[in-house]
Amino acid sequence: MVFKKEKVQRHVVLTRQVTDGIITWAKTHHPNEAILVLRGKTTKEKIVVDGLVIPPFVESGPFYSGFAIHDLPYTIPHIGTAHSHPGGSNRPSLEDLNHFSGFVSIIISHPYEDETMGAYDRNGNIMEIKVVDSL
Repeated sequence: MVFKKEKVQRHVVLTRQVTDGIITWAKTHHPNEAILVLRGKTTKEKIVVDGLVIPPFVESGPFYSGFAIHDLPYTIPHIGTAHSHPGGSNRPSLEDLNHFSGFVSIIISHPYEDETMGAYDRNGNIMEIKVVDSL
C-alpha cells in the first residue's frame, strides 16, 4: 500500500502593526524600492511575522534593493524579507527569487496598500496573507 503525503500550504500571518510598517516604509522610500527583514516564527501550517528590522548597509534604487545577509546580527529570528516594487506589480522577479532569503518574501506594489501586498515562497508560489490585530 502506498500513502500519499499531502503537502500543506502555509499561510502568512501579519499583525496590523507589521502591515502598517511595511506600507509606511514603502511609501517613505518611493520612487525607490525599500526592503525590510521579517522577524517571527514558523510552523508547518503558518509563518507568523511579529516584527520588522531595518537591515544594516541597505542599498536601493528605482529597480533594486538589497543588503548582505551576513551583516544581520545572529540574534534576529530572520524568517524572510519584505520589499516594495514601485512599478505596480507585486509578483517576484527572477532576481527576487534568486536572492530569496528565509521562508517568505512579501512584496508590496505601488500605491502601497493592503490589497497590493503579496506573499511568496522560494519557488514564487503565492501564499495567503492573514492580517490580525494582535497575536
